[in-house]
Amino acid sequence: MDYLAKSLTTNGHFRAYVTDMSQTVQQAAEMHATSPDATIVLGRALIATALTGTSLLKGNDQIHVNINGRGPIGQIVTETDANANLRGYVTNPKAVAENGRNGLPDIAGLVGLKGSLKMTKIQPGLKPYVGQVALITSEIGDDFTYYLAQSEQIPSAVGVSVFVDSKGKVQHAGGILLQTMPGASDTELDLLEQHLAKMPNISSMLAEGLTANQILEKLFAHLKLTVLETMPVQLAPELDKNWYAKAIATLPAQEIQAMIDEDHGAEILGRFTNKKYQFSENELKGILASKTHKQSGTE
Repeated sequence: MDYLAKSLTTNGHFRAYVTDMSQTVQQAAEMHATSPDATIVLGRALIATALTGTSLLKGNDQIHVNINGRGPIGQIVTETDANANLRGYVTNPKAVAENGRNGLPDIAGLVGLKGSLKMTKIQPGLKPYVGQVALITSEIGDDFTYYLAQSEQIPSAVGVSVFVDSKGKVQHAGGILLQTMPGASDTELDLLEQHLAKMPNISSMLAEGLTANQILEKLFAHLKLTVLETMPVQLAPELDKNWYAKAIATLPAQEIQAMIDEDHGAEILGRFTNKKYQFSENELKGILASKTHKQSGTE
């Protein structure tokens, strides 16, 4: 099962999160029938969202992320709660990247470089907080790093990696979030940056069979640390038909009536799951009648 480990150095100067999301990214790829290149993009976004969410959220908080670089893949949409229950999709799941100068897929070009990353933090009882930054590299990890520095004022480094084999199957997918806490010295930070520069990417370490704890030990080879918690990571449960019925009820009455008169029913495609939900003419009449009663104050 996929998981995320949270850790803190014993001197309190750094905290780090490491996640192995290989199964979760593969499940998302199968659900949306993504091309190998789109799988890499969606996987990176899901991993970065999980890492960021667990560092920022508590209780029933949620974050919704929208990345739009105006590239061939279209919009990249992800969301999570504090317990790393994830959802995500890309609007063009069949998009294919051009080859870059190094012969590898040009993921940044696929995402697009002329857009932004917008994050909405939802906390019960409070007005949603919306932060937005321009995309820096469109490699996803760098863009989340920039967001955390600009909108949350948290010095961070986000590294995400997805390795897809020649058949399009996810072999390894994971990420690291490193954050500097008050009290960290410039010397400590320099040493850590030098060490990070020499480390292989997360998917390579997962391929070697390293666990999150072992990766954290490699990361903080010169510092002692404590693993605070290891939590499961997974795709969020599917929204049920009743949730979509409530969504239909928020539409203007004339729109619901048009579905009844013109289409004699409705079909809704769940963007996060690609599952279709059918509403018969009678079901729509029931939704409309309930809506009308509530508006008239008779219920």
